[in-house]
Amino acid sequence: MKRSKGLKWVLLLILIVSVTLGAEGKQVLAAGPRLVEHLDRGLVAIHAGNGQVYLSWRLLGTEPDTVRFDVYRRTGGSDGVKLNAAPLTKGTNYTDAGADLSQDNYYYVKAYNNGTPAGISRETLLPAHSPERNYSSIPLQSVTGNPADYFVQHGWPGDLDGDGVYEYVVTRIPVNGGNRLVEAYSLDKGFLWRIDLGPYSVQRIDTYNAPPASVSDFGVTGLGGWHDSDNVTVADLDSDGKAEVFIRTYAGVEFANGAVIPATGAQTQYISAVNGFTGAEAARVPVPADYAQYGPLSGHFGVAYLDGTHPSLITVLKNRGTDRVFRYITTAYDYSGGLLTERWKRLGADGEFFHQIRILDLDGDGRDEISFGGWALNDDGSTLYSFDKVVHGDRFHITDLDPDRPGLEQFGIQQAENGNVNEFPWFYADAATGEVIRTGTPPEDIARGTAADIDPRYRGYEMWSSAGGVYDVDGVEISTAKPSINYKIWWDGDLLGELLDVNYVDKWNYNNEVTERLFTAQGVRVNSRNAPVLYGDLLGDWREEILYESSDFTELRLYSTTIPSDIRLYTLPHNPAYRNTLSVKGYMQSTLTDYYLGDGMNTPPAPLVTEVINQP
Repeated sequence: MKRSKGLKWVLLLILIVSVTLGAEGKQVLAAGPRLVEHLDRGLVAIHAGNGQVYLSWRLLGTEPDTVRFDVYRRTGGSDGVKLNAAPLTKGTNYTDAGADLSQDNYYYVKAYNNGTPAGISRETLLPAHSPERNYSSIPLQSVTGNPADYFVQHGWPGDLDGDGVYEYVVTRIPVNGGNRLVEAYSLDKGFLWRIDLGPYSVQRIDTYNAPPASVSDFGVTGLGGWHDSDNVTVADLDSDGKAEVFIRTYAGVEFANGAVIPATGAQTQYISAVNGFTGAEAARVPVPADYAQYGPLSGHFGVAYLDGTHPSLITVLKNRGTDRVFRYITTAYDYSGGLLTERWKRLGADGEFFHQIRILDLDGDGRDEISFGGWALNDDGSTLYSFDKVVHGDRFHITDLDPDRPGLEQFGIQQAENGNVNEFPWFYADAATGEVIRTGTPPEDIARGTAADIDPRYRGYEMWSSAGGVYDVDGVEISTAKPSINYKIWWDGDLLGELLDVNYVDKWNYNNEVTERLFTAQGVRVNSRNAPVLYGDLLGDWREEILYESSDFTELRLYSTTIPSDIRLYTLPHNPAYRNTLSVKGYMQSTLTDYYLGDGMNTPPAPLVTEVINQP
């Protein structure tokens, strides 16, 4: 898996608009490079057991494959000592078996390109006598004095201060009454700020109108409501090197600087841009009022590169009148110069909505589309396609499921709701054209489905659901036994996918058709659908981390793998599709790339991205 030398530099020299081959083989105009957040080396040092320290760091998507690394450790005021005998040319991780854990150990990494120094990472500290655990702890700020009064539901990563390190924006939900909150936390600074979503954030037990709440509380005993409502996202939309936070707001919302949105005669809803560093509101526009007579709107937020270069905010909102009919408004906004401006708005739907959206370049033109599960919008807000006979589903996966077939594919599951009849339990389709390639049989109402490469004996990803067994990309049932049906995660040292469910990570033993436990997080809680607060490639190399809340509600715990790997891939957040998955929440889905990441893969092409570096 060697990347062609100089490939990245060739890509960065192309014009903003270049001619490429689209999904159908015709010439189309592709935009780029994408303006993306600057990430530092992401070096993490954690206990690996038996007195060893596991170190892991990023290969950036903007770096050539010629980069090599040296790892250093220093103690006290001493100079650093290089730990590796020869330059590290494969995986971007290293296990230090010689550290004295009774004293502070500082680690850093030096990069070289063809023998020329290419930067030194910031130091990371493993404190003396620190607890032997494979997670980083972030204490939660108490709301009422009783930690159990609030729980953390969802989280979004974003560099709020422009230093190349992710901070985490989370939603906190009251258990026994109170306003919902949005808060920001740092791995090294802890609590940063809080936004109180006000009296209208209290959940309404009303099945025919979306609640005003911007964040969901699904999973709280005794509370109803729309569990897929999370109108929050985090991204650097104005490309100043620091991420903003975007929230659907309304009268009574109090920002971190004490400013409150005043009440008006109408119960107006807004889209607010929030300064990610301070938690203060920076801009505000009203939510479209096209369907206001049917009640307030709720839904999903996400980020799309609609022109292939600049990120835009996507809001997918819906409400439901007493006629039980859903009305949908999808709107794209740009944020620049302190102003939120509407790029386009689309009313209604041309197909079925699932409980989530996925945003990525479906048709290969360099610009992002929006998939709702049963249909897709083009980058200009027009309909790209609608799947025939697809009625509704919760989980769907879009990636290069079949590396031998051009373009991306989609695997989605089907449910029967509101009198609809599903004709098949799952479907497999072309993600660029909407052509349904294959469906399962017989009709069955199912709620879960997963796709991951779990069996190297079969080319491409495997797919399974609560209907039938495990299928390969050709539709052949390869096993009647199957692993958990929740989330795919890349955790251990190979290219196969592992399975994340509740507080553990499993590996599918394809020879014996059983799962084997790789990891268990003790003393943590999970949310609805057995989901963590967040998971994704947040630190270290390309493997993924898991962010849980502790079971006593006092801290966030970011767990990392300590399994060595000699596989080298650029950091997944520099992959356009993968980064977009981290911007969308609600009904949580598996994280995926826009290339085939699995056994027997080719080295992926360097992403067409340019980092935006904060200028203090």
